[in-house]
Amino acid sequence: MRTSLRTWARIATPLAATAVASMLALPPASAATPIEGGTASVTATCTHACVLGTRAATHTGYDRLVFDLTSSTQVTTETNTTGAFTPWSGKQELLQVRGTSYLFITMEDADIHDDARNLIFTSPLVQSFNLPSLKGVQELGAFDNRFEKRVQFGITLGPSTGYQIFQLTQPNRLVVDIYR
Repeated sequence: MRTSLRTWARIATPLAATAVASMLALPPASAATPIEGGTASVTATCTHACVLGTRAATHTGYDRLVFDLTSSTQVTTETNTTGAFTPWSGKQELLQVRGTSYLFITMEDADIHDDARNLIFTSPLVQSFNLPSLKGVQELGAFDNRFEKRVQFGITLGPSTGYQIFQLTQPNRLVVDIYR
């Protein structure tokens, strides 16, 4: 049986379009993260975990705060009911967004700057949210010396009953679920 040129075109065109779309959807081969800055595009290089930004949303039964990262990081937490924290300077301060309780997250071997010390954190340093359990997030400062890199965030909570923190990959992110 002979297949006409028109039949081959009907078969090959969708396959070719799918192949081209698949190749265009592949991530770049570089481990560098592209960052938009002004009119030129800058490529950030992070040998540690860079915190790129935060985003929040509400879901049935919980609010979610996501930290977008370049790689996974080790996390420690602390809670209190006053919103007081002690930044690297040593002088006690209060979170700017007030709430019922507060969750503090420290990310080890992480920073909001790339290796060239360019700020790559794209979210505001203080954000307010009008969500049932999540009221705000504030970047508390980054500790950077030759041997350690750490960044801290304070999360303002409303009347919440608990939280869960976990990391996801592809893309890398730290997720904080705050339950009502």
